[in-house]
Amino acid sequence: MTRNNKLLVGFALIVIIPVSVVWYTAWPILRPWPLPPALSGYESAPQSRELTADEVQQFNHWVQTHKTGWGVSGEKTPGPAQRVVTLRTAQGLPVIVSLWHFRHGDDVVGIQTAPQGAYRMRSCMAGEVAALLPASQSHPTP
Repeated sequence: MTRNNKLLVGFALIVIIPVSVVWYTAWPILRPWPLPPALSGYESAPQSRELTADEVQQFNHWVQTHKTGWGVSGEKTPGPAQRVVTLRTAQGLPVIVSLWHFRHGDDVVGIQTAPQGAYRMRSCMAGEVAALLPASQSHPTP
């Protein structure tokens, strides 16, 4: 192999490997995540109860309008969630939405597509998920 070919292979490796790593990391965030629409649901935290039709519609609308920006599968949670809602779809796929509200930072939403499954997390600006939080936590005192 000539010197020029060795340099060309070296250059290709130096360029291809970082681009592949960046693409592998960025692709799940950029690609829309097609979750099926929800028909019904129930809340398991902070209390256990069935969701009203309006609440199901509200969660369904939020999930369907936020299809990008989700991290890779297997992310760690920031602790116990303030609200956990399981949405039931026509296909039988559960969509488990967990919410974390932070007083002085971005809110975090995690979605699982199986009980005890891996999370995909999304950071949201403060107040963006306020409508999805329980009334006692959506407007915290300063």
